[in-house]
Amino acid sequence: MATIPDDFFTVASFSTLAGCVAITTVVTGGLYKFVGWQPAKTGLIVAFLAVAAGLFLADKLSDPKADVVGFFNAFLVYLSAAGASDGASGAVVRGVAPGRPFFRPWFR
Repeated sequence: MATIPDDFFTVASFSTLAGCVAITTVVTGGLYKFVGWQPAKTGLIVAFLAVAAGLFLADKLSDPKADVVGFFNAFLVYLSAAGASDGASGAVVRGVAPGRPFFRPWFR
């Protein structure tokens, strides 16, 4: 029988693409839902913060090569999170938005 992990996110899963995308999608969706910040702009900032946190947790924040790769990975995380949010939002009719949904297409 498989063991259930103690934590949903660990240091190892936090620094993966899927972990950063999940964090970026949920945090950006939460900020849009509760504060009203636009996800297209907020998502990029959150993606950079998630990648920086992953580099910090891996003790590679001071490594210039890891910083350059992390910079470009932040854009990959951002676009992946935007696609995940668009897929999770379902069919949204353009111009009709009842309230602020949690998952909203970022580029509409």
